[in-house]
Amino acid sequence: MSDPVKELLAEFHRDHAVLGRGLYRLGTALRDRDILSAKKIADELDREAGPHIAFEEQCFYPALRPLIGDEEVDRFYEEHEAGKDVLTLIRSMPDEAWPDAKRMEQMLSEVENMEHHVTECGEMFGAMGRIPADEQRTMLAKLAELREADIRWSEVAPAKRAAPSKSAE
Repeated sequence: MSDPVKELLAEFHRDHAVLGRGLYRLGTALRDRDILSAKKIADELDREAGPHIAFEEQCFYPALRPLIGDEEVDRFYEEHEAGKDVLTLIRSMPDEAWPDAKRMEQMLSEVENMEHHVTECGEMFGAMGRIPADEQRTMLAKLAELREADIRWSEVAPAKRAAPSKSAE
């Protein structure tokens, strides 16, 4: 029988590597003013990251809330929304159009913020070890279910955030 704790951690590492590489490629395409490549990469990220983003919002972030606090978890949700928005914007641009300098700066800034988010979220791997093994087993099954559903990032509804945690004394 496999170890769900190690398996979930390995899946997270894999997902973050895919997301990090994709965001890097997207930033490069934007800097190179290659709109067709940027649109293609944004579409790939929308598809490839969707199950992971849904998993984080439905399972991982609620489990992190009592461990790292409401403010940080709420920020993670907000960063996902901003990332989804920039991917949607890039994917919807006409092939022959190029955004003005201000819009370009905003898009690059959001891509860079998401790259930072991937790094920060990766730092939460340690917190994953504080989630009980039974819960991690359930989380791993949920991640597999979301991957099977082939959900896109753009299809992930804005998260309904759990009420702020209250420590039991």
